[in-house]
Amino acid sequence: MEFLLWLEHSGLATWVRESDALNSTFPYTSLLAVHAIGLAMLVGPNVVVDLRILGYGRGVPLASLEGFFRLMWVGFWLNALSGLVLLPTNAVTFLTDPIFYVKLGSIALAVVNLQSIHREVFRGRSARRDTPPTVKAKTLAITSLALWAVAIVSGRLMAYNGDVRWATLTALLTLMLLLLVVAVGRRIVTRGPGWSTSLWRSM
Repeated sequence: MEFLLWLEHSGLATWVRESDALNSTFPYTSLLAVHAIGLAMLVGPNVVVDLRILGYGRGVPLASLEGFFRLMWVGFWLNALSGLVLLPTNAVTFLTDPIFYVKLGSIALAVVNLQSIHREVFRGRSARRDTPPTVKAKTLAITSLALWAVAIVSGRLMAYNGDVRWATLTALLTLMLLLLVVAVGRRIVTRGPGWSTSLWRSM
């Protein structure tokens, strides 16, 4: 705790944290903007790749999406570096909050998963020959979507405490469950008899 207090009251952390009070848009506001932009550059294209692997946008050749990986890595480093500078501004709160570690863990796993997708889809035969993605690739895509959802939700929950946090979490989980029910329901309606076997094969 002493180290966290020292970190939070260090010169850099104080300068960044109090810049808004000094009517300066730099660095705190600018760092928050960079952090948000980096997240969008990382997660947005990743979701596009995941959905294409899962069968959406079949008219777009899968191989053409490989260029997104450069953009995603730029976004990752923007996010990571800006996050490292922002962390000391509220070190005690962040580093003693279990949700913060959930966020970091899910991001780490999502990045590892992203590398696995690149190896499986874009360095294998699927993208080059434009053949349908493998079951492993689809599993990685679903895992990717789940991990980024956890990362974003946990990051949002860090802004709340106590009852508000758990109420927000309950609402988000309920919304995700409803979306899952709707998605499965649409599959049942569109595929008719034998939908469960077809759904399993499509996964």
